[in-house]
Amino acid sequence: MDLLLKGGWVVTAARVEQADVAIKGEKIAAVGPDLAAPGAVVRDVTGKYILPGAIDAHVHYQMPTGDLLTADDWFTGTRLAACGGVTTVIDYAEPASPGESLTEALTKRLEEARDQACVDYGLHQVVMPGQEEDEAELRAVVEKGVTSFKVFTTYAQRLSLAAISHLLQQARRLGALVTVHCEDHEIITAKREELIAAGQTDPAYHAASRPAEAEVKAIRDVIALAGEAGAPVYIVHVSTGGGAEAIAAARSKGQQVYGETCPHYLLLTESQYTGPDSRLFLMCPPLRTAADNESLWRHLAAGALQVVATDHCSYSRVQKAAGTAFYNTPSGVPGTETLLPLLYSFGVRNGWLTLPQLVRVLSTNPARLFGLYPRKGSLRPGSDADVVIFDPRRQVTLTAANLHSAAGYTVFEGFHLQGYPEATYLRGWLIYDQGCFLGQAGQGRFIPGRV
Repeated sequence: MDLLLKGGWVVTAARVEQADVAIKGEKIAAVGPDLAAPGAVVRDVTGKYILPGAIDAHVHYQMPTGDLLTADDWFTGTRLAACGGVTTVIDYAEPASPGESLTEALTKRLEEARDQACVDYGLHQVVMPGQEEDEAELRAVVEKGVTSFKVFTTYAQRLSLAAISHLLQQARRLGALVTVHCEDHEIITAKREELIAAGQTDPAYHAASRPAEAEVKAIRDVIALAGEAGAPVYIVHVSTGGGAEAIAAARSKGQQVYGETCPHYLLLTESQYTGPDSRLFLMCPPLRTAADNESLWRHLAAGALQVVATDHCSYSRVQKAAGTAFYNTPSGVPGTETLLPLLYSFGVRNGWLTLPQLVRVLSTNPARLFGLYPRKGSLRPGSDADVVIFDPRRQVTLTAANLHSAAGYTVFEGFHLQGYPEATYLRGWLIYDQGCFLGQAGQGRFIPGRV
């Protein structure tokens, strides 16, 4: 045995128990009480939680948007992940032009990450209009270990409902999962034109420009398509109580619909768009109301939403400040590093989630949905030794200064937390310990998903 974590509370998707964890090489070797491991390095974690590494299933590192590139690249993005107890991230491979194939986009993205990533990673494949027809390319992507497709119901790369229906059927045959950004394009376009005509273009109108009804309608439309196709579907970054309710209703009828939300939709409201730093809070979908916050917590607690991810898409203060209106300010916020501690402080400590539920929504569920389980998202023998030592007593006030995003800010500035990662192990390697990043670029590996 190489490492023995002794005296902690092991938290899995099913239970919390006082136990030791033995690690040999890159794998979990044993979990149980009073383990002995002659010759191993022993770390006393008495009073701490031993968690499987978190999985941020929705990130955008080193993402080009027009003439801009997100502030966090594959190195800084995965470094901050390690500092927050996230040991696996799932990013996106998106064709850069209409002529680029799915496999070309995937190969390029893997090359970008290979020598930079500090934690392990997977990829979702973005499918552009017309590419849903190419079964050979879709199959090739799945065979390379990408088991999920991403489509949009808005933006220039949006697919029609007929095209999404076709992709759902293709994905069902391949055993893949379609994930969808759900906002109704017609509603958003009409509202945006109305606001521009009225001269209401300040960031204060961002939430009004993408109303809740646009998300709810698109979610309902996509759920109906998935039901007709007999295919599972995953709705990304659910921001509204109405959207969560639509997912819950479909699941109650036995449909395989999965929902993801983000910490900012659980903890922030549209009131941020009236403040002096309003541009920093622009993301799509926008922040909603306190009533939506509460509804999302309720549905997360009830299991209608299965995953909390961050949609980490960081732009610097300078990049954000260049925007002159809600429609031309870069959209996205940093978030991977604060995912786990925020969910513990405001989910577990506030009584919305149990510790096993925390592990389910941050580790086990995304690992299962995206074909990484049991290699990831588990502390059972044979799983990768992705382990977080979490100190439930440590108090931290979040500031840009004590976080690591190249964006230089956090939308959770001043949030007081109790409970914070003490150490992060990636496949048995100590990559973060008590405030110090110890990993290195290229240490992360691509983890192929399995259908």
